[in-house]
Amino acid sequence: MSASPPAAAEPRPLEVEELDRRLGALGPFERPPRLAVAVSGGPDSLALVLLAERWARTRGGSVRAFHVDHGLRPESAAEAARVAGWLAVRGIPCRILTWRGPRPMSRLQETARAARWALLEAACAEAGILHLLAAHHAEDQRETVAMRAARRSGPDGLAGMAAIRETARVRILRPLLDVPKARLRATLVAMGQPWIEDPSNVDPRFERARLRGTGAGPAPSLVAIARAGAERSRHEAALARLAARIVRPDPTQGRLELDVRGLEAAAEELALGLLRRAVATVGRSGWPPAPVAVERLLDALRAREATRCTLGGCLLTRRGDRVRLEPEHRPGRRLPAGPVAPLLDAPFGAFLCDGVDLPMTRDRAAAPLSPRCAVLRDVA
Repeated sequence: MSASPPAAAEPRPLEVEELDRRLGALGPFERPPRLAVAVSGGPDSLALVLLAERWARTRGGSVRAFHVDHGLRPESAAEAARVAGWLAVRGIPCRILTWRGPRPMSRLQETARAARWALLEAACAEAGILHLLAAHHAEDQRETVAMRAARRSGPDGLAGMAAIRETARVRILRPLLDVPKARLRATLVAMGQPWIEDPSNVDPRFERARLRGTGAGPAPSLVAIARAGAERSRHEAALARLAARIVRPDPTQGRLELDVRGLEAAAEELALGLLRRAVATVGRSGWPPAPVAVERLLDALRAREATRCTLGGCLLTRRGDRVRLEPEHRPGRRLPAGPVAPLLDAPFGAFLCDGVDLPMTRDRAAAPLSPRCAVLRDVA
């Protein structure tokens, strides 16, 4: 008679002390701390907001929840009200942000995701809150890397989501990237808190849901993802130092000037990375130009061949040892209004717009961040 296999241990709830260690690695925070949490109503974000509220309260601080109602399902408004009611009972204010405007016929999730982050960042800025917590967990991280691997993403993509992502308005913090989802569910069970299951999580129209359904391929190792993330952080710190030396911004005109001699002296990988981010920042194209195009541009600059050209919605003009990057003006193209928007709202970030000595890197904060800080930021 064979022995029965031992029963699997029940997942442990996440404790405030564990969140304290994770947030400590993502700080510093104000005294007292003021945090916002993106709350969908699912178990992950509800567990995070309840634990974060306890963490902040013991330090004399506060937490505010923001719930985005995309209006994509008939029941979404009622769900939003239910989430706000749950949190009100626990003394946590929750503001419902509604996505308005036309819905695209394709790439719905990508568009909704962009709209969600825009609403969350705007709400944080309006409330004067600098730190926005997101509840992405270990399974989310593995799925992200698996999807990027399927697209043949480079090393940065395979590093997964960053624990810290700085934007022009907020610091987006993900303290749960190594926490299994089962522990977050167990946390809510222990607290007696119900949650909402989003049907889009199993909707085969969406890539992440299809991946969950098929379980295709081995799950990426969190250890390997962490190593790749550390390497990405080192690379971006080097990029930030290079930008501090050779980039001269003009945020009122939405343009940059680069010291070509500094670009020529930099390592190839750093020079290419800085050029890609600079073009994406000024050109407002949404994504950096193709690597091969940037390689040709760098070769031409080094050979002193390029004096005037366009790339990625950006006009580049060389004068001596400096090259100016400014938005390309062409018929029908409209650029955002405002004195600093062309730099601060671009997806690859602002370069030294406040004259900070060393821009902060994405995976580790070195000093408090102002809403208009100088950062090299990426799309996570």
